[in-house]
Amino acid sequence: MLHARRMRRRLSEAVALILLAWIASASAQEAAYGTAAIEIAERIGAAFPKVTGRVIGLERERVLLDLGAKDQVIPGLELQVYREGQEFKHPYTGQVLGKLDRDVGRVRILEVHPNFSAAEVIQQTEGTLVQQGDHVRVTLARVILALPNVDVGDVAGANTRSVTRDLLNALIKTGRFEVMSDQRIRAALQEEKVPNPDQHTDPAVLQALWKRLRVSAVLLSKLSLMEKAVQWDVQVISTVRGDSITLASAEVKGIAPKFASGFGRAGTSFLGREAPRIDQIALRSQEVPFKAQAMAVGELTGDGTMKLAISDGQGVYVYGLDKAGIKQVWSFAGGTTDNVIALDAADINKNGVAEIFVTNYTAHGLRSYVLEYRNAKFEKIWDEVPLHFRVLEGPDGSPQLYAQAAGQDKPFDGPVRQYAWQGNRYVPGAVVPLPKQFNTVYGFALADVDGDGAPEVLVLDPLDYLRVYDRSGTEIYRSSDRYGGSEMVLEYDPSRAGENPRSGIEPNRFALQSRMYFQDILGDGKRQLIVPRNTPSTGYVFKTRLYDKGKIFGLNWDGVGMQAVWETRELPGYIADFSLVDPEGTGNRKLVLLVVQTNLLGIARGRSSVVLLDLRPPG
Repeated sequence: MLHARRMRRRLSEAVALILLAWIASASAQEAAYGTAAIEIAERIGAAFPKVTGRVIGLERERVLLDLGAKDQVIPGLELQVYREGQEFKHPYTGQVLGKLDRDVGRVRILEVHPNFSAAEVIQQTEGTLVQQGDHVRVTLARVILALPNVDVGDVAGANTRSVTRDLLNALIKTGRFEVMSDQRIRAALQEEKVPNPDQHTDPAVLQALWKRLRVSAVLLSKLSLMEKAVQWDVQVISTVRGDSITLASAEVKGIAPKFASGFGRAGTSFLGREAPRIDQIALRSQEVPFKAQAMAVGELTGDGTMKLAISDGQGVYVYGLDKAGIKQVWSFAGGTTDNVIALDAADINKNGVAEIFVTNYTAHGLRSYVLEYRNAKFEKIWDEVPLHFRVLEGPDGSPQLYAQAAGQDKPFDGPVRQYAWQGNRYVPGAVVPLPKQFNTVYGFALADVDGDGAPEVLVLDPLDYLRVYDRSGTEIYRSSDRYGGSEMVLEYDPSRAGENPRSGIEPNRFALQSRMYFQDILGDGKRQLIVPRNTPSTGYVFKTRLYDKGKIFGLNWDGVGMQAVWETRELPGYIADFSLVDPEGTGNRKLVLLVVQTNLLGIARGRSSVVLLDLRPPG
């Protein structure tokens, strides 16, 4: 009996200790999020300074203001433009009560200089124009913000309601804001009968929030797992036009970055719910200290080892790839006017060393070049090349070089051609039979998806849909789901070619779609179309798409269309490029992903990661 009582007492003590430890841990976590919320609220408060100023000039489409860095204004800040009217007096005492100001519109600051700033007009009152001498201001009253629930994502232990409450309270305590909660937001949108109330960047949603609640900005919040920390981002979106006013970020200190579902551990299932099960092991993830734009993989030094070439948009950096990770072995900084938009690698000249094909699209035209490892260093073997490059699988599965020229007033001109090495140079060959409306070297693949012996043409269109064309050029399939998705955009204006373009003309935009592979990546004798899907946080409403998550799909032709047979779990960030490699030479191909770390709206942080995934068929 005595023994039983002792056992119960010890058990009670153990439970109490566990409970105390849990309470202490929960309290520490709440404190960490509370501290981060205060830091974010202060930064958002700084984005709404109580300032007044004047319009001091008009220069084409720009409005010059007498507010500069000295006044603590920032790019993205929106100000009311008004014109002072006549004084009005008390009808009985004659006391001057004020002036009847006339609303002129809204301007958004684009550039901040020490003593002045340049802005654009984003809204004008009907019948008025902004003039020199007009006044501008940020309201002295409390700014009304809308705060939907924070997206806690896969962060273990984070509670949506608690984290959202921390931020709401911190914003109110600044004294600068009145905050509309998620519940009030939903009620207002329901009253306005908005069709997509959860799409907070939809113009209809923004307009309804301004109309019903007089909300000036919407706060989109998200927690993200970084390599060594939990990051909290809050994007401040104006309800006037959907522009970003500022991004406020803070590291949640004292919180260990853990996925709620065990993401990233060897042997776990990176499973998409809509596709059949596939095991994918994250072999490694390693950062590179810049925002990467393009990547190529191959035997770049001719010693049988795989290496990566990565570009930050200006230079080219080569990394060794082995079981220990990646290590930089060579770099070429490039020039300040360079704009590297694509990297490809293949041994086209058949000398046992893969060349690096660098597409360099500068303001003065294409200045592409080809690098090859010679005499223990990388040398340019073809320079000042006016071509876009792309290495893809040919119909026989071997790597082929394709290229396309650019026009004087447009980024692409003429057909896409296959190139080969003859003698001591690259020479053009056969024209690729691409559909007229998609005649570009980016975003296509040649693959015999239906197994009839003739390759089909697969294209990712500008709206991120996958299309399949037969050999006659007839479209036989268009996906209902979106794939691809690229932030690499070329801007051009056919009406103003030259060094002194006329201002005021909105340029055309062309997004360079992702590459695709048609290979047996699982080693089961079946080839799939390997294609990425980047999902835009801003949706497909706006011209500019910013992506904050991505995944890779394997697609098969089922006789009617392309169907997903497997997919990876979503990765936080934007998949800028990817490749298939066999670093051990065993025939087991792996996925190498170049992932740009982004905030919740897809705006790059200036860091990227190389992620290596090993895929295994089920069972």
